Amino acid sequence: MPHPIRAAAAAAASTLLAATAALAAPGAASAGEDDLSRLSAEEIAERARAELRGAASLRVTLDQDQFDGGTGALEDPATADLAMDERGRCAGNVTLTRGRGSVELVKRGDEVWVKPDREFWEAQLPGGQGTAAADTLHGRYVHGSTRDGVLAAVTEACDLDSLKEDLTGEATPDRGTRMTKGAATTAVFTPVIPLLRQEDGERVALYVATEGPPRLVQATRTSDVKEDTVTVTGYGATVRAEPPAEEDTVDLSTLRDRLGPL
Repeated sequence: MPHPIRAAAAAAASTLLAATAALAAPGAASAGEDDLSRLSAEEIAERARAELRGAASLRVTLDQDQFDGGTGALEDPATADLAMDERGRCAGNVTLTRGRGSVELVKRGDEVWVKPDREFWEAQLPGGQGTAAADTLHGRYVHGSTRDGVLAAVTEACDLDSLKEDLTGEATPDRGTRMTKGAATTAVFTPVIPLLRQEDGERVALYVATEGPPRLVQATRTSDVKEDTVTVTGYGATVRAEPPAEEDTVDLSTLRDRLGPL
């Protein structure tokens, strides 16, 4: 497997963490307060963080929009859609920028199946090796283990426990940078309250549901050159990470035997 799979999968996780970093803000709401209008922005963020910590599963989607005309390097995935749970199951896809292809992935415990498309192989492997890889696979998945260093990033992108640990870690935003509440609106067809802050020259907006549990449903991080939008759904939903049929897979070691080091 080529190294860019590792970068693409890791970027999906790191962008999510960056976009929701403001949830580490201090301040706790009393258990009896249910009306978010009575709470401060920091208190609402604390409640949203608690909901994330308690989720047995999540679905995370990432979209990026670049404003500089497309000439600058943008190495993160253009889009990602990953569902993951505490049992080590994960399924979804990552699409790279500038026509560099996409990768579907399935993870169950230590086993991983990844299916890059032809555009991915041809963009990532030099000469005719990318075409040879695509011709060898014929649209099949590559099967391997997270213990293989090339596939380890799938674990990084799909590990729900690691995601929660990063979200609720000791690092907190600069106490001098306050979070404010915006006007009530909707996001992902859900009534929400925006939590707004400026951070390192970027504008961060967290959208927390005002009906039902105060869950984070969307976050945006906007700079002068791009905007990342992370949508968080599927709190506690079943993650369907079904392995492909055996005839639709090729073992990673077999692919290496045919094509050489990847």
